Amino acid sequence: MTRRASQPDDAVVAALARVDLFSDLTTADLQQIAAMCRPERFESGSEIVAQGDTSGRFYLVLEGTADIIVNGAKVGEVGPGGSFGEIAVIDRGPRSASVQATSALQACSVASITLRPLLKEHPEMSYRLLVGVCHLLRRVQGTLVT
Repeated sequence: MTRRASQPDDAVVAALARVDLFSDLTTADLQQIAAMCRPERFESGSEIVAQGDTSGRFYLVLEGTADIIVNGAKVGEVGPGGSFGEIAVIDRGPRSASVQATSALQACSVASITLRPLLKEHPEMSYRLLVGVCHLLRRVQGTLVT
């Protein structure tokens, strides 16, 4: 039986629903994931994740902004409602980018070690998450086509 870490915040559940990875999950699924979220705070200038690191943690930005940096060059930014670590939370592979806070930043995060048992226990949720990965890949592919 999966234990719930805390009572999920409705705003976090709604924000998770807008993340490609989680877009096909049910409200009940999203509530279970939101209940696993750990609050995080970072000061401006803090490195949240480092390119190449194998930490399997997903982050959902609630307040503040951060730069996305690949090989030392800024390639994007993330703000409230944005997220990063969607792939890392699943496969714990090397991070493809660094993320550095550009203001005080509040986020919630979910660790791979926390999410994986839930997915193993709920195959239908795993399938819907896999469909979310497909949405994510298609979105990224769309930005590569010129």
